[in-house]
Amino acid sequence: MLKCRGLSFTLGEQVLLDNIHFSLPAGETLAIVGESGAGKTLLSKIMVGLAPADGQVQGEVYLENQNIASGSDQDWRALRGNVIGRVAQEPLSALNPVKRAEWMLARAIRLHQMNQRLSKSQLRTKIDNLLLQVGLLPEHKRRFPHQLSGGQRQRLLIAIAIANSPKLLIADEPSTALDEKTQRQILNLLKHLQQQLNMALVLITHDLQLVRDIAEQVLVLKQGRIVEQGSTRQIFSQPAHDYTRMLLEHDPFRQPEAVASFPVLRVKDLSVDKIISGISFELALGENLGILGESGAGKSTLAKALLRLLPATGTIEFDGQSWLQLSRKALRAQRGKMQFVFQDTAASFNPRLTIRHSLKDVYLAQFTGQTQRLESKLREAMREVGLDEALLYRYPHELSGGQRQRVMIARALILSPKLLILDEPTTALDQLNRRNIITLIQRLQAERHFSLIVISHDQGLLANLCHRSLVLSQGQQIALGKWPHLPDDCDQRSDCREDENRNRKLTSLQVV
Repeated sequence: MLKCRGLSFTLGEQVLLDNIHFSLPAGETLAIVGESGAGKTLLSKIMVGLAPADGQVQGEVYLENQNIASGSDQDWRALRGNVIGRVAQEPLSALNPVKRAEWMLARAIRLHQMNQRLSKSQLRTKIDNLLLQVGLLPEHKRRFPHQLSGGQRQRLLIAIAIANSPKLLIADEPSTALDEKTQRQILNLLKHLQQQLNMALVLITHDLQLVRDIAEQVLVLKQGRIVEQGSTRQIFSQPAHDYTRMLLEHDPFRQPEAVASFPVLRVKDLSVDKIISGISFELALGENLGILGESGAGKSTLAKALLRLLPATGTIEFDGQSWLQLSRKALRAQRGKMQFVFQDTAASFNPRLTIRHSLKDVYLAQFTGQTQRLESKLREAMREVGLDEALLYRYPHELSGGQRQRVMIARALILSPKLLILDEPTTALDQLNRRNIITLIQRLQAERHFSLIVISHDQGLLANLCHRSLVLSQGQQIALGKWPHLPDDCDQRSDCREDENRNRKLTSLQVV
């Protein structure tokens, strides 16, 4: 079905992919795994004719015995979305934010069925069937991307990709930033659709453990080169390369030591209208609290309420002040004490500004007119997170996911906060960068002595990084305590169905 022979990609003198080769029969799954910057996404783009125009592709890509690597733009237009479907890595970036799901699905169908005119009723029926096929409801077609949960957006992307029954589906990190249950649902959905449509499936991921039950073949990439490939059973039972063994290893972290300190944050009966309600906890200076729950449980909403980015009721006492009672002017002066590292590294930067410009704007917004130490502060911020100062003059798209994550941490810490809130800090990172980020956070916290709130669906991360955890389900607090003492049925209760109305309500909220 799909074959790559000697596929390479060069950008100037830099070799980004080198001698990639594999063969994938119809109906089977190939998993391509590797760390950030290994070339996984670049390889997927080449397979759909979207290679960067300033680079050079060498080698052959055969689809049903036809070499498509040297195809014209017209040839690729006939293949993309029709014979080859692609599920992009970041749903919010891949979906048109000002169009409803119905419009995007209709466009995908009409573009590739020009010779087969469908009536309006036929088109509506086809769209409804597609939504049902991926586990959504027909009513979801009237929603915008921001009105859908993470799992629902991923399902919509899959529906668009299979709209024309492709023979090959390429899924780039299809379960990134989803909770464990939703991850399983998305992967099971892909496997079911593959069997239903007899598609070949290329699954790209940084998580080698994720592909054990879904792929027949595994290809391990490192710095654009294949370090190991073979059957899934062989890779997991007898990995030949040290790098593959490292990807299979579990995190070697120990639980943090107990903290004896005064509370820096007290929260009581915190609620955001019809999204979260009755949240109460305390956080000591230097203590780490993990917030756990399924997609749509209210984790990010809680963080935004703490930051006063959403209107909330209840009590928040932070650093001795009644946080919800502060005027806008007073709040602006205190913002530096509580900082937030957003989940989506690509969407958290202005793409037109260099890293230096982004860090400078944050620093001067809080320390107006203090330009005498600006350059040294920016260089120090980069060094603290283990990045070369030369990266200050790059744009966000020129950095890897792990580098952008470090810059976001640097941007938050440049203001010397007392509380740092991390929203899914390692979800989109490979195993190596995940360990590096955890080690970095632990080191910086020991040096700076700030408190942490870590939002994640990754229980392993929270167990390694946090003293206590707060478990949310459908906007309700169902548990609070240390990991060994959480209720035994905590996972089952927090692994609940996504609350669709919660995301719909978010659209009516105004940022304070």
